[in-house]
Amino acid sequence: MMPRPTVHGEVAPGWEPLADAVADVLDTDAAGAAVAIVHDGDLVVDLWGGTDPLSSRAWERDSVVLAFSAAKGMVALLVAQQIQAGTIDPGAPVAQYWPEFAAAGKADITVGDVLTHVAGVPVLPLRGLSDLLDPVDLAARLAPEPPAYPPRSARIYHILSYGTILAEVLRRVTGRGLGELLRDEVTAPLGASMWFGTPASAESRVLLSLMGPVEPAPLPEVTTGPNAAACEAAYLSTAQIIPVFERVDDQIGTEMMNTASFRAAQIGGGGLVSDARSLARAYGACVAPVDGVRLLDDETVAVVSADHLNGIAEPVCRADAGTTTRWGLGFEISHPANPMLGDGSFGHAGMGGRLAFAHAPSRLGFAFVGQRMSFPPPGEDPRWHRLLAATAAVLG
Repeated sequence: MMPRPTVHGEVAPGWEPLADAVADVLDTDAAGAAVAIVHDGDLVVDLWGGTDPLSSRAWERDSVVLAFSAAKGMVALLVAQQIQAGTIDPGAPVAQYWPEFAAAGKADITVGDVLTHVAGVPVLPLRGLSDLLDPVDLAARLAPEPPAYPPRSARIYHILSYGTILAEVLRRVTGRGLGELLRDEVTAPLGASMWFGTPASAESRVLLSLMGPVEPAPLPEVTTGPNAAACEAAYLSTAQIIPVFERVDDQIGTEMMNTASFRAAQIGGGGLVSDARSLARAYGACVAPVDGVRLLDDETVAVVSADHLNGIAEPVCRADAGTTTRWGLGFEISHPANPMLGDGSFGHAGMGGRLAFAHAPSRLGFAFVGQRMSFPPPGEDPRWHRLLAATAAVLG
């Protein structure tokens, strides 16, 4: 019988079941991972373990990884702070803050439309992957582009354009890029290790993300009718991100996503680098003071964690695809593919199994990050099930 994986870190009294849950995750992952939970302002779970199979380095307390689309939750948080401050109105047109965006039929697209992925602009005008490394220039070239399909006619996940558009809105409103804004408004107050634009000084802490060989984006099965344009846009937006995950000479770890240049760029759609502790503290500070810091007030939490999709349907472009029917104001809220801890949850998952969110009723922030990227059917990640079941059991 193989020995159980060693789990490092600390848990508060009563939270011991999370150590067993993390050991179960490490038992199946064969790579590094970390879990953190902040409850009522206190860090009650701070656990990590495993070993990087590429370098044989053990996961350490300060190890960090790419968060992929969990980054979108931090962008949503930065927007929510501006909504709270009264400097951004989610019902206002994007062009109110970024006039050039009004071109080519986009004048009526609102900030809320972007936050809920119904803006009709999921495809970026990429000439090559290096364009992702300069979000400001990319936003300037997106501004004159027309929508791919009528805004608010369908919900299509804006994989990369979500971060591009909202980062530019935030830049126009605050005069600061994502990296500076995240530092000023979130990480510096909390003393957190989390970056849009990872500094060279933190590179030694990075452990690479591990995934299997990438496959081409699946073609849409809907090619005629009212959803044809939206389904084509969904395919194109997926296809243009596939090269980010392609290996060089079939060597794992050589993908663009695993390069220092990708981590150094302020890519709002998926370029956040963090540890679990920092994500959990950020979400915990949305629902309760953490070391005296409260990032969102209760009124703002109630707004952003409500369903803002307004019944706009996600078209079924392939028979094997799921659909999303509920979405908060930039945040995922509890839905079948990502139930989190049920009603009152708001946050964002990341590609391959990252998960970070707040649960307002229990005043809790949760984060799981790891190296191994797993792709089970939506809502069936066994790591999530084990960790969330243990969390729910502790909460009673």
